[in-house]
Amino acid sequence: MKNINHEADFVITKNKRQITAVKISPEFTKFRDKTKLVWNGSPPSFHEIRSLSARLYTEKNGSEFTRKLLGHKSEEMTAKY
Repeated sequence: MKNINHEADFVITKNKRQITAVKISPEFTKFRDKTKLVWNGSPPSFHEIRSLSARLYTEKNGSEFTRKLLGHKSEEMTAKY
């Protein structure tokens, strides 16, 4: 993913395709399932992976770094992750 445009709610990929925010989760699921990994229980969703990443980046780099990385306007939104 190259650029997130919060005004229009889409992501621009390296090959210049636009993926809407609504489509990111199903696309993630499609590619996750292609890995053929075996899960104990339910496989992680896009938001679970994003949440884990947010916690790890906050731990290592602080909340301001993570807020910007996630594209949040407020610290409160980042804290929800």
